[in-house]
Amino acid sequence: NSVTAAATLPHRQRWWLDLRWIAAGVVIFSITPLLRLLFGPEPALRISRETTVIVEPLDDDGLPDYPAALLAMAGPAPPPEENAAVLVLRTLGPMNMKPHGISVVCAALGIPPALPGPLLKEPGSDAATMVSHREFQAATERPWTGADLAALEAWLIANERLIDQLVAAANMPRYWFPSADMWREWSGLPVSAYDDPIRWRTVSQVLACRAMWHVGEGRYADAWRDIHAIYRASRLLSAPERGPLNVIESIFAIDHREKADTTLALTLLARPGLTRDLLVQIRRDLETLGPPRSEADEIMSNRLATIDAVLHIFRRVPGGRGGRVKEFKQWTFTKQSELVFWTRLDWNEILKVMNDDYERIEAALRLPTFAERKSTLEGIQAGFRRDTDHWKQGSHRAMILVSLEYRSRFAAIKIRDALMGERVGGLNLATRAHAGFELSRTAVALAEWRFDHESDGPIYPDRLDDLVPTNLPAVPIDPFADVPLIYERRGDGYLLASVGQNGVYDGGLDMRGWIAGGEWYDTPQKVDRNKCDHVIRMPVPDRPFIPPDAR
Repeated sequence: NSVTAAATLPHRQRWWLDLRWIAAGVVIFSITPLLRLLFGPEPALRISRETTVIVEPLDDDGLPDYPAALLAMAGPAPPPEENAAVLVLRTLGPMNMKPHGISVVCAALGIPPALPGPLLKEPGSDAATMVSHREFQAATERPWTGADLAALEAWLIANERLIDQLVAAANMPRYWFPSADMWREWSGLPVSAYDDPIRWRTVSQVLACRAMWHVGEGRYADAWRDIHAIYRASRLLSAPERGPLNVIESIFAIDHREKADTTLALTLLARPGLTRDLLVQIRRDLETLGPPRSEADEIMSNRLATIDAVLHIFRRVPGGRGGRVKEFKQWTFTKQSELVFWTRLDWNEILKVMNDDYERIEAALRLPTFAERKSTLEGIQAGFRRDTDHWKQGSHRAMILVSLEYRSRFAAIKIRDALMGERVGGLNLATRAHAGFELSRTAVALAEWRFDHESDGPIYPDRLDDLVPTNLPAVPIDPFADVPLIYERRGDGYLLASVGQNGVYDGGLDMRGWIAGGEWYDTPQKVDRNKCDHVIRMPVPDRPFIPPDAR
């Protein structure tokens, strides 16, 4: 055998052979702990506020059930007769929902799965209406009459009952409409499905179209009823009692408000013949609605979606760490980053890093002024970039090999870069919606003031202070600058403006490009949306409606 053979070797050769065995033993003894450190069992996940945020309810695997937690946050389903979702579903139909999803959602709503017909469709998507999508879109943006678009007028009249159902839905007290994905194993987005806010986009477009028709025909009270329903739709979609919003829902809620603001401030209020009673009603309705929801309120939904996505990799992906790496490839990691996910990681550390980041972001969004919020968020984002650059340095690669904590933090930063995104854009969008609210309610107050002083004084007041306290409780504040809105008397009208996200007054340059230097143009001007104001300029030019297909 080999031992006997080795014993017959010369003494010098046996010495070298013994040395090799010793060296091999040292190498094995040294590598084994390193291999265990790199590829051994991972620490058990700790369920706590610092890691998973949600500590109950738990799923069958002992980890948090995020869809169930979100449903709990939204509270129990209201009675069908008080739930706007029921009427919207019966009016617009299932849209993108699959048959199984319809039965599941209808059961949760407490209604039969059979939906009555006929169901409302946007005229631009139904060839039978003889209205093109471009015509329908144009009709949501400017006042028009039956003489302009006879086919669209006929469609509105034929579908009056269904459209009135949308108005009735918007005026209901609650909107409770969970996605069918809530009952699936994992959807990747544990909040509501995209067809939920898209459903409300159809509501907004149809109501804006009819409101513009009413304005063009001089039916101003009917126009306000439809505009107010758009505001209400935004309020229902973003109501605090619905629980955390996801990004898509937040964007659509803001889009509805902006559609209503534009239809009101730049269309209805520009028309002569408004009664004082209607102006008072509009002002009171806006005060009841209040400003839009804070951008900080949607953070919880983003936070839970991110954590659930991470835990999905940890808990459900088959194939062990190989399956984990395959899943992470969809998140556009580099080859070097992918290697880390083959190794042993402490997921408690990964989740703690991400939760700490969300805590900092939410704290920043709750600072008192826009300038403080934006500056702090920009500092956080800059810190994220520094973290990423820090890990690119070669001196840190050895620490990744020998330190579980170091390696786990590296993995956390890579996941954060892939999932969390930047927050300044969301802050700008939410603040823009707040600015639109302040501009609209101030424009209503100015129209009311004009009505009261039409026969014995100037057309509009010289200062916004003159509106207080009869028309407004206080001078409106620009949420971008935390100072009063800009107000200038110009000719027989006025300019009212917010400085926008750059915090600088650009002379009345509006984001839509129709107003530059505080004056209307016949064609839209090119603007940098990051460097412009939000402007209302009265009077609004009375331009004839030209159907887009006739231009």
